[in-house]
Amino acid sequence: MIGAGEFGSSLAYAWRQAGRSVALWCRDPAQAASLRETGINPKVPECPTMPGIRAGVLADFALLSAKDVVVLAVKAQAQTGVFEPLRDRIRAGNAVVTVSKGFADGTGTLLSSALALPQGLGVLSGPSFSLDLFEDRPTAVTLAIESPDAGLLAALSTPRLRLYASTDTVGVQICGAMKNVIAIACGCSDGMGFGASARSAIMARGLRELERVTEVYGGDPRTAVGLAGVGDLALTCQDQQSRNYSFGHDLGRGQSALELLSRGTTVEGAATALSLIASGHTEGVSLPITEAVARLSRGEGSPAEEVTTLLSRSLAADV
Repeated sequence: MIGAGEFGSSLAYAWRQAGRSVALWCRDPAQAASLRETGINPKVPECPTMPGIRAGVLADFALLSAKDVVVLAVKAQAQTGVFEPLRDRIRAGNAVVTVSKGFADGTGTLLSSALALPQGLGVLSGPSFSLDLFEDRPTAVTLAIESPDAGLLAALSTPRLRLYASTDTVGVQICGAMKNVIAIACGCSDGMGFGASARSAIMARGLRELERVTEVYGGDPRTAVGLAGVGDLALTCQDQQSRNYSFGHDLGRGQSALELLSRGTTVEGAATALSLIASGHTEGVSLPITEAVARLSRGEGSPAEEVTTLLSRSLAADV
């Protein structure tokens, strides 16, 4: 596991609890030392003690065997920079899986395209809050790999973490990134006091945006109605545990986007909205919710103005 933040730690914990051999690689030497000596992750307060996990500093990264699975759990737009120094230490037989949800840069480049691995990049995504993994609650997600691999699916599954197989790595990446955009919009709506009906409408129309973007990137739009799409959308758009929903909620209550983002909290949906609008793939694609979130993330306009814009759009068929 490369990255010892909240989600990476929760997966590492779940896999270790299921008897897997887990190595957790950190950029912070003090964090690695704490994990190694006490099993405590000082940067993730809600993380239980993790005995038996091998922890090390990322600069010392090394694989144990040719069968190791490398899991990337760093912020999407930092992933390429973190991975490049390690590329030569990973063998062709090692599966590489990302759990990051976003694009590699500000122009909508997929993580799989940026990393360009000869063995391809697996994508693990779906409705999964870290707290549920820490608490050993039943969770189901999608593992997308270009060629079916029952061994990898079994290796990453546990009695409480169920993986479903997909070959649509593009669609799973798009859905994992875009659901955060829609979560910001839903949080904003709730923060303005618009209620469940408005939130449900945003989720439904947002799902159409997931489908459109998946299709123009060459993925399968049907992925949007699976765990990586509507499953994750339902989770992220309705709960304060989601940083993206919480960010949107604060926007809806009148706080400044630029001030909120300056605090350093990761808000993947803001970067994703801006990346999508700058991407050549989405030129001419109808993405009104994504465009509204991009404007708000830049500190332009207000939530009230965006509501007026969305509600004044021309009437159209529900497709």
